[in-house]
Amino acid sequence: MEKMLAKNVISIIEEFAPPHLAIEGDNIGLQVGRDLEKPIEKIGVALDPSLQVIKRAWKEGVDFLFTHHPLLKDGIKTFDSVIYEKLKILISRDIILYSAHTNLDICEGGLNDSLAKLYNLKDTKYLYENGLGRVGIYEGSLQEILDITEKYICKNPTVINSKVVEDRDTLRVAVLSGYGLSQKNIEYVSKIAEVYISGDLTHHSKILAEDLNLCIIDGGHYGTEVYGLRYFSKYLKEILEVKIVTLDF
Repeated sequence: MEKMLAKNVISIIEEFAPPHLAIEGDNIGLQVGRDLEKPIEKIGVALDPSLQVIKRAWKEGVDFLFTHHPLLKDGIKTFDSVIYEKLKILISRDIILYSAHTNLDICEGGLNDSLAKLYNLKDTKYLYENGLGRVGIYEGSLQEILDITEKYICKNPTVINSKVVEDRDTLRVAVLSGYGLSQKNIEYVSKIAEVYISGDLTHHSKILAEDLNLCIIDGGHYGTEVYGLRYFSKYLKEILEVKIVTLDF
């Protein structure tokens, strides 16, 4: 049996979530590492490259760490404090770090498709022209949607404007994994959907949703992304002949 090299792992990830799908400026791809000819024996999969995840990867003997969220964002210019500790472990233990972010959100079978499939949405289309999110028809009640959410996404979701749609048996539903409940998104979605499932609702976004009569289900950033990430991890286990462990879900 030929050894699985880092470059082979990356090729398989990028075949599933092509880099060209990523939103412009998204820091995807190789985050830390140089030797892509390195044989890989154990892959770790996580939502975030947190210090806790990286320490766990080290302790469990992971030599290739895949995370949905990238290591560096928000204009970080210095490698001190926690970033320094993360890099120290990754470099000293020769752990490759690779991320697929918005390309994994957008791609076929990715995080947003997983949500659309979970809620059994019909006539599904992209929520945005860039491929982010999905919108479709749910044949059933709001209570059924909430039951699905509580079972698979978040035990105690925040729900806004439930009375607006509680008597309907067919609903136009939008889903967007991760941070989707910004005021800008809510204003846009209110024009094309009756129920919007995403994460990270703020006070001002809540007020706007109430004013626009849009039913919001906040399943959390973590819950709306980890659901699809579980399926991606399962896909890697089926196609890669190396051990794979999940590190924060």
